[in-house]
Amino acid sequence: MKTLDRYIIKQFLQNYVILCVVLSGLYVLVDLIVDLDEFLKAGREHADRMGGVLAGTAWVMADYYGPVLLLIFSAMSGLLVVAAMGFTIAQLQRTREITAILASGISLYRIAAPVLIAGFAINLLVLPVQELAIPPLAEKLVRSKSQVGQPTITEKPVHYAKDESGALISASSFSADRGSMKDVRIIERDETGRQMRLILADDATWSEGKGVWLLDGGEAFRTVRSDTLPEALGGEPVDRYRTELSPQVLITRQAALYVRLQSISQLQAMRSNSALTPEQRGQITQVMWGRFTTLVMGVLILLMGLPYFLTRMPGNMLISSAKAASITIGAWSAGLVLMQIGGLNPITTALLPIVLYVPISFYLNSTIKT
Repeated sequence: MKTLDRYIIKQFLQNYVILCVVLSGLYVLVDLIVDLDEFLKAGREHADRMGGVLAGTAWVMADYYGPVLLLIFSAMSGLLVVAAMGFTIAQLQRTREITAILASGISLYRIAAPVLIAGFAINLLVLPVQELAIPPLAEKLVRSKSQVGQPTITEKPVHYAKDESGALISASSFSADRGSMKDVRIIERDETGRQMRLILADDATWSEGKGVWLLDGGEAFRTVRSDTLPEALGGEPVDRYRTELSPQVLITRQAALYVRLQSISQLQAMRSNSALTPEQRGQITQVMWGRFTTLVMGVLILLMGLPYFLTRMPGNMLISSAKAASITIGAWSAGLVLMQIGGLNPITTALLPIVLYVPISFYLNSTIKT
């Protein structure tokens, strides 16, 4: 690596780190000011365990913002790379270093090469964050502000969740992290939708290895005629209920964000679950291919922003920055919207931004006068 490459990459990485710190700090500061009372309340609840209200509040803040900042990094890294590129090249223009580099016979494309390589490496770094760091924190990331300090989302009721056989499962409360339900009611139906059997249980615990809900105090009541109450027939003990409606599927239905926080291997396993609807399987496929699209889109948007800064003569960097920001932020936002379009094949929808942005980015870079 030449001295010039090391110099440009060093400047680029410095700007990237500064932008990450500034963005994270601003987000935490604004969010904390708005919801400080929620953190103080949670801090008081953990005061005894942590050794004081201040320590409890600090722990709650770290427990909440740690996972959130990882998610922000994975979502915003592509735009931060573009911003770091703009600051780096603008600094080189302001100090007339680009003029000196061009005078030595080096083209503008050669100046952009280390920025592109470093930007691609940073975008590539998002993948292990998404695949390894975020999935274990998924249940923390779907918490609301009123649930800070809790290990997962608050227990929620389940209302007639339909499984792969058409049975309807209800519970007064469902805990995703413990994989348990309370006051369980399972209605088994025939092909016409008529109730054939009713299962009642005090508690149910999911057994991952067996793929069943283990029932505590379970009783099954058979319906022999439509006008007969199941309770009048007497119950028979039942200790398990086999279904593919696992805790992961239930929380996926309750929290739409949960799917996007899973690793690709988890998504592949989830997609084969017959308890999911075709629309839900399509969404999972779209999320999986969207990981690849987001990576490529970050590089393409970086290419779109380059022409506004790589110029032979120093110009008004403020105007150039405004143009670059409008193009790159608009393209990034449009790309995210395009990946959500319904009615198309999920893979086609996920890859649509790449198809549109490849010719645009190459055309814009062909306009650079080196």
